[in-house]
Amino acid sequence: MKVLPFAGLVGLASLGSQAQVPLTASPPSVDTVVVTATRSMRPDAATLREAIVITRADLENAGTQSLADILLRRAGVEIRGTGGPGQPVGLMMRGAGTAQTLILIDGIRAGSATVGTTSIENIPIELIERIEIVKGPLSSLYGSDAIGGVVQIFTRGKSVPHLFVSAGYGEDSDGRVAAGVTGADQNNSFSLSAGGRKVDAPSATNARSFCHDEDRDPYKNAFAEAKYSRKLWQGETIAVNTFYSRGKTHFDGCPDDLGNRHDDLNDQSIFGAGITSSTEFYPGWTSRLSYGFGQDEIETTGAFTSNFRTRQNQITWINEFVTSPGGVALIGLEGLRQEVSSNSAFTQDHRDIGSIFGGVNETWQNQRLEASLRYDRDDQFGNRTTGSFSYGVPWQGVGLVSTTYGEGFRAPTFFDLYGPASDFYQPNPDLRPERSKSVEFSVRANPGSAWGWKATYFDNQIEDLITYDFATMSSQNVARARIKGVEASVNGTYWGVRIRGNLTVQRPEDEDTGYRLQGRAKQFGTVDLSRDFGDWTTGLSVLGSGDRFDSRNESEASRLPGYAVVDARVRYRFDKRWAVDVIATNLLDKRYETSVGYDAPRRGVFLKVTFDAF
Repeated sequence: MKVLPFAGLVGLASLGSQAQVPLTASPPSVDTVVVTATRSMRPDAATLREAIVITRADLENAGTQSLADILLRRAGVEIRGTGGPGQPVGLMMRGAGTAQTLILIDGIRAGSATVGTTSIENIPIELIERIEIVKGPLSSLYGSDAIGGVVQIFTRGKSVPHLFVSAGYGEDSDGRVAAGVTGADQNNSFSLSAGGRKVDAPSATNARSFCHDEDRDPYKNAFAEAKYSRKLWQGETIAVNTFYSRGKTHFDGCPDDLGNRHDDLNDQSIFGAGITSSTEFYPGWTSRLSYGFGQDEIETTGAFTSNFRTRQNQITWINEFVTSPGGVALIGLEGLRQEVSSNSAFTQDHRDIGSIFGGVNETWQNQRLEASLRYDRDDQFGNRTTGSFSYGVPWQGVGLVSTTYGEGFRAPTFFDLYGPASDFYQPNPDLRPERSKSVEFSVRANPGSAWGWKATYFDNQIEDLITYDFATMSSQNVARARIKGVEASVNGTYWGVRIRGNLTVQRPEDEDTGYRLQGRAKQFGTVDLSRDFGDWTTGLSVLGSGDRFDSRNESEASRLPGYAVVDARVRYRFDKRWAVDVIATNLLDKRYETSVGYDAPRRGVFLKVTFDAF
């Protein structure tokens, strides 16, 4: 007998009173392996800089429609949107700015060196196999940009034969298709997938925007990825990969000099390709040599025309050594060349960075130690040395207690340094990198505990913030910020109901003015509930946020009220291969903004059919 799914959703609300019901668990497996936290493959339970892991199954079950929505539902993560599908999105972790979080795709830097951000709005969830999120400064392993943390996206691919096809349709003629295949034998594996999306989205702006136009702002996206790896002989593997995503987004252009309005278009593409050779010289010593190429290009047409392209060539050599049954050490060399081009002249169009870094991860007598150190030589601003240190001990009967000190920095963008001059902007080649110091204290559940949980206090100080100075009409190192806060998360199962929740309370302050940092809320969090009823799976999630100011001086006109958004989802599996999903977003049709003049998406319903053959 089938159980009606929406009846199951209603029943979720009554479970809190069932105190006599036994508790069971569904926290992440203790065998989960992560690479982002230490740049080496380590069990998540063996790292002090915890990595949040989002698997393909999590993406399928979440009922969210974009990468931004997935990230937003994790502790410490905020999103500033500018409208609907394809419109620019800003990612902030623990109060750090959009340009202060490093985003990697299959290990390749994916951002723009002209403006310093990554267009995550053009990375569809259909392209993603797995995501790892590590919060806090990680420049001691990755160099520039890793002040708020690192988000690494792994594109589709499995180590077993697999075929998938999905198609969906929803509100605003939102159509999506995706398909892919993977294969493997004893020595070879490959992956190939592609897809696209087309949606006739409503206007991204509202009447509070000077550029508002009532027309619609359609969005189109096409993407593909391919991977191949071969085991050449015992201990030697070579792998190649590539990915591509292109988005075409219409937006409301501001009136030109004659007062005419235009329907502007952003045509943006992200491309990456890499090759990696992994060699085990002898047991306990593994060497990885890799080359990666990343390109971000955006062309804007309409009232004004512009074109910006970033190319990043990076070569990395990492040697990893097993130092003890629970310990690993690594040393690496890295070279990065960043090049920009544009229809506007830059006084300098490239820079080279050479780096050496090392790290240790040790366990002895139940104590844990992690440390890393990196030296960067940038031909634009000179030298930068950053370090990180973590120490953890077990708390009998409770969990693991740890403390972390970390340093980060962000190099100025090419636009800040060498961008085209105008009557309103002058580049500043004397800018220094932004730099940060962070302290963190945390306690988390022991691996294999009935419930997974973690609580963290963080204190991040950022100096030499790069901001626009109206007096000089250029960017200057004039600001300081301090972000202090507490975040807590929990996940487990209660009488068959999977429960995941998190809450962040923070104080993101501009220390020069005493005002709150632009676009940050003081508190935000999510709760997600889901349960299986035979072949049916139902889910309900609530996302809440306090108010924020879309200005640097907390002007009342820029105040954006807090909000709560409810989403619901239902999945029905015909058999092991076929599934149908119905997803309702913003179920209560809440009207809210995360940036002044840009409405968040209204209520929508999406239907998706998926075929999976394993």
